[in-house]
Amino acid sequence: VGGLLCRLVAVERLLLQMAALLQDAHLVKANGDKVDASSLKGKLVALYFSAHWCPPCRQFTPTLKDVYEETSDKHNFQVVFVSSDDSQEAMKGYMNEAHGDWLAVSYDSPLRNELKRKYGACAGKEQQEVKVEERRSGIPALVVLQPDGAELCFDGTGELSASGPVAVKRWREKLSA
Repeated sequence: VGGLLCRLVAVERLLLQMAALLQDAHLVKANGDKVDASSLKGKLVALYFSAHWCPPCRQFTPTLKDVYEETSDKHNFQVVFVSSDDSQEAMKGYMNEAHGDWLAVSYDSPLRNELKRKYGACAGKEQQEVKVEERRSGIPALVVLQPDGAELCFDGTGELSASGPVAVKRWREKLSA
C-alpha cells in the first residue's frame, strides 16, 4: 500500500507540471468561455491538431469525441485542440459542430504555432508559414503528453482508432508505472 501511495503522489506531482507547459495559454471552450490553464493540473492531456477543412480530421473527430465523453471523468483525460483552421470563425464553427466539450488554444495565441513547431504536427499547407522545420505528422494528430510536456504517445490517433477507450486507460497506466 505504501509503495502504491508513493507512486500516486509522484504521478500527481508530475501532473501538476502540465499546467506549467501551458501556463500562459489562452484556452477557450466552444462557447467562447476562457479557461485558466491551471484547470489542467492532474489531468492526462492530449493535444489535438486538426482543422474543419481536413476530411481525415472530420472523420476522426467523432471517434475522439466519443472516447473523450466516455473517459474524461473516469481517467481525468483532457483534450486541447490546436487548430489549423483558416480563421477564428472556422475554428469556432468546427468546435461547435463536431467537438467534444474540450478546450482549445485560442486562435490568436502565439502558443498555437509554438505547439505545432514543438511537436512537428501541422497541415502541409501551413508548414512554411508556421516554420515547422521537421514535420513529423500532418493532421489529424493526437499527441498525448507526459506532465513535463514530453510525448507519452505521438500516434494517439492511431492508438485511439485501434483501441478506443482502452488507449486512454493504457496512457494513464503508463504515467502510473
